[in-house]
Amino acid sequence: MKKQRNTNYFSKTDKAFSRAYILFGAFTLICFASYLLKLFISPEGLFPLFVTITVILGVILPFLFRRFLRNRLGKLYLFLKIFMSCAMAFFTVTFWILVGYIHLSPSAEPVAQPDGTENVYIVFGAKVREDGPLKTLASRLDVAVDVMQKDTGAVCIVTGGQGHDEPFTEASCMRDYMVDRGISPERIYLEEKASNTRENIRNSAQMIEELGLSDRQIICISSETHIPRIELMCSRAGVDALYIKAETPMKEFLFTAWVREYLSYVKMLLGL
Repeated sequence: MKKQRNTNYFSKTDKAFSRAYILFGAFTLICFASYLLKLFISPEGLFPLFVTITVILGVILPFLFRRFLRNRLGKLYLFLKIFMSCAMAFFTVTFWILVGYIHLSPSAEPVAQPDGTENVYIVFGAKVREDGPLKTLASRLDVAVDVMQKDTGAVCIVTGGQGHDEPFTEASCMRDYMVDRGISPERIYLEEKASNTRENIRNSAQMIEELGLSDRQIICISSETHIPRIELMCSRAGVDALYIKAETPMKEFLFTAWVREYLSYVKMLLGL
């Protein structure tokens, strides 16, 4: 009788976590499969590609070979299923918490400071091609042009180095874009060495000090999904700043932008 009760308990637990695996696994697969497609369209380096493929295989393979694993592992297979289900449930819950955090974070008004303090804007780079910035970066630059036209005493730092698949530095492309839209090149400073957000902030803060602009209010401009992470990194680096969000130009890619940010936060927490 006791053996039968144990068998029934095992069977019910197995069925419950099979449903959890399918539910949370499907959401995890949708997230990373859509992001993988985006990576093929616009590559972002080896780390996100490696992680994305690893997660996809980690979700699919145990499901496809479940009978083989069940026969080989016996009751240990249940513990594997429980672990995988909990991991994917954790991803699902924390993913939506992050999405909420991103969209509830505050944004500054793109106007000059009322007390007369002059501003220095930091515009964060993104991928560029031979014909100029992609739409994500163009959206950030359009906001920067708008605030620079209104805030005539301000200067800005455009920050971003040259990736292995980029024809020139992001910063130089950003300057050209802004100059073409009427912003004087004398008001634009280039930071062309940064390869990630942490370096964007550190190098720009150092440049502000070297240029004697430390008495100015720093205002960071980037995409709506990117700003909360910038704010967190600025706080950690001791950089006092305000933040202006640029809207995601193609809403169909907003979901993949959330996945990208999730991976970026994981990378940040791991100190990579």
